[in-house]
Amino acid sequence: MFTSANAPPMPEINIFTQSSSPDVIIAQVSASDSELKSWAQKQTRFPSRDIASLSNHRQLEHLAVDKAMLELSAPWSTAQITHDENGKPALLAIDKFISISHHAQGTLCSVIICLGNHAVGCDIERPRAQLHTISKRFLSQQEQNYFTTTPLLCCAWGIKESMFKTIGHGIDFRIDLIVNAIPSSVENPFEATGSIKGEPTQWRIWKVQFHNAKDKDADALYAIAGPV
Repeated sequence: MFTSANAPPMPEINIFTQSSSPDVIIAQVSASDSELKSWAQKQTRFPSRDIASLSNHRQLEHLAVDKAMLELSAPWSTAQITHDENGKPALLAIDKFISISHHAQGTLCSVIICLGNHAVGCDIERPRAQLHTISKRFLSQQEQNYFTTTPLLCCAWGIKESMFKTIGHGIDFRIDLIVNAIPSSVENPFEATGSIKGEPTQWRIWKVQFHNAKDKDADALYAIAGPV
């Protein structure tokens, strides 16, 4: 394919997975500062936000969402996104629900987007030692006794973050949001169960590792979406 030497640079996107029930896309986007600047000045995905005034890090997060949405079928591919006073995303002129999470580092941003007919939540997290220090803030004593490894803590935290996004504020993570046993599985994705204020829920978990040269030494991320 012929490409003009004067063509503007284009951000790169690497799709990890797409699934349904609910609709989920997990992707990684890379962009240079000049690519971010060019996109931020022209973008129409976020009409209520002045993206060009944000830091490069925040611009990259928004760009990743835009590029991932473009990979979806209509009406998602062209849907515009707004945010409430707490930063919760919503779709403009489409009576569906959306949840977004991203993990940006340098010029790379991994993103998960979850869309559904009912309230949905998603999260993407990198396992980190700090979770052992703060686990008592978001896990019950029983959960602390069970989720003792860094990957399990990462998944439990991600599930509770996803639960929280479906219901909003005024939630005690240790009492209202419960994560049951997370299976030790070689399957990818796998599923875990829990409850939100006593109502049973089920969550899908992906171990995410992008096999591109820029990120070949990076640890896996864990992405969570649901309820399924």
